[in-house]
Amino acid sequence: MRIKFVGDLMCHSSQISAYYDPKTKTYNSIKSFEYVSNTLQNANLTFGNLETTITERSDEYSGYPRFGSPVGYLKGLKQAGFDILSTANNHSADKGSYGIDTTIKSVIETGMIPIGTFTSEKDYHNRKDFFQEVNGIKIAIYNYTYSTNGIPVRDGRIVRLLNEEQIKADVTYAKENGIHFVILWYHYGNEYEEKPGANQIRWVNIGLDAGADIIIGGHPHVVQKIDYYQNPILNEDKLIAYSLGNFLSAQNRQYTDGGIILSFTLELNGQQEKKISQVQSEPIWVNPRSYQIIPIQMYKNSELPISLPKHLEKRMLEFEAHLKKIPGLGIPSL
Repeated sequence: MRIKFVGDLMCHSSQISAYYDPKTKTYNSIKSFEYVSNTLQNANLTFGNLETTITERSDEYSGYPRFGSPVGYLKGLKQAGFDILSTANNHSADKGSYGIDTTIKSVIETGMIPIGTFTSEKDYHNRKDFFQEVNGIKIAIYNYTYSTNGIPVRDGRIVRLLNEEQIKADVTYAKENGIHFVILWYHYGNEYEEKPGANQIRWVNIGLDAGADIIIGGHPHVVQKIDYYQNPILNEDKLIAYSLGNFLSAQNRQYTDGGIILSFTLELNGQQEKKISQVQSEPIWVNPRSYQIIPIQMYKNSELPISLPKHLEKRMLEFEAHLKKIPGLGIPSL
C-alpha cells in the first residue's frame, strides 16, 4: 500500500480572492495543485490536514484568525487527488457548530473522507474508527488536536483532543480488530519551532508506547525532523514525521512557505511481518504570487512551464537548502 501525506492546507483571505472566478461566480483551488496533482494521485491513499472550516455562506468567508472557506476550496483538493482530510485542529471550531457540521458534510459530498470531528455522539460512534484495507493490508488512522484555540465545542459536536487514555484505547481497539498498521495524526507543538518540543516528544512516545506504527504531525507550520527506525525486538519499523510544514498557505514568514510530500509503502509478507519501506520526502514551495505549489526538484530540472522571478527563485532554493539540514529528511529519499 502506497501512502502520501502532506502538511497543513490553509486558506487565507488572499487565497479566497485568488480562487474566485468572476465569470462563473464560483471558487476553485485547483490551480494551486496544477504541478503536484500527478504525484498526489500516484498513491493508494493521499492525506492532508484541512486547516480551515468550510462554509456555504459568502459572508462567512474569512482567513486568519477564524478561517472559513468556500466549498470550492475542497473541489480543488478532490481534483488534485486527496482522499482523506484531517479536520481536528486548532481551527476546527472557528465557525462554531455550523462550521463543524458544514466542513464534515462538504468534505463527504466532495468525495473525500473527513476524520477527527463529528456532528454528534451518533456520528462519533459511526466514524471514530477509520479503518481502510488495500491489497490485504489493513490500516487505522486516528486524528487528534491539542486544542480548538479556546473556542468551546458545543451542541453535542465532538473534536477529538489529545488524550492519553483515548490514544491507548484507540490503538488497542484497532489491533484487536485485525489492523496491521496504526497511524496517529497529531495537531500539536509550538508554531514556527524548527525542532520538536518536549510536548511533541511526549505525545509521540505515548503513541509509540500504545503500539502505533506511524505518527504524523502538523501545526508548527515548518518542517521538522523525521525518525525512521526498526524495533529490533519485534522486527517492526516505526516512522515519525514530527511536522510536515505547510502544503498550501499564504504565510510568508521564513520557512513557512513550503513543506514536504511524505510518501511510504506499507508491506506485509507471508509471515504477517510488517515493513515500512520506500520512505521519501519531496520538497515543495508555494509561489506567493499565484499560490501554486511548486515541486522544487521538478522546477530545478526545468520540467515545469514556469520561470520564477530571480528573487523568488532564490527564496525557494534557500528553503530547499534549509530542508536538507533537517535530520531524517534525506531529500530526495531517506
